[in-house]
Amino acid sequence: MKSQLAVVGLGGSMAQHSSSLAALRIALEGAAEVGAKTDLLDIRQLSLPMYDPGAENNPPESVRGMCDAIHNADGLI
Repeated sequence: MKSQLAVVGLGGSMAQHSSSLAALRIALEGAAEVGAKTDLLDIRQLSLPMYDPGAENNPPESVRGMCDAIHNADGLI
């Protein structure tokens, strides 16, 4: 049994001052206050590539890291 919940927040925008990122930070702070381990995935910092259905099945590290964090989380905001 897992002793601590893991919550991942994925979001933000390309805007310099993202209100959705600010709201996401507040939500993650609330989760942390009740004991969850939190991880913020800001899309500006992930450097995700555009989706290419014809690309080889070898995603960049930024995609693998994001997918692993989400897969291992108990919750996603």
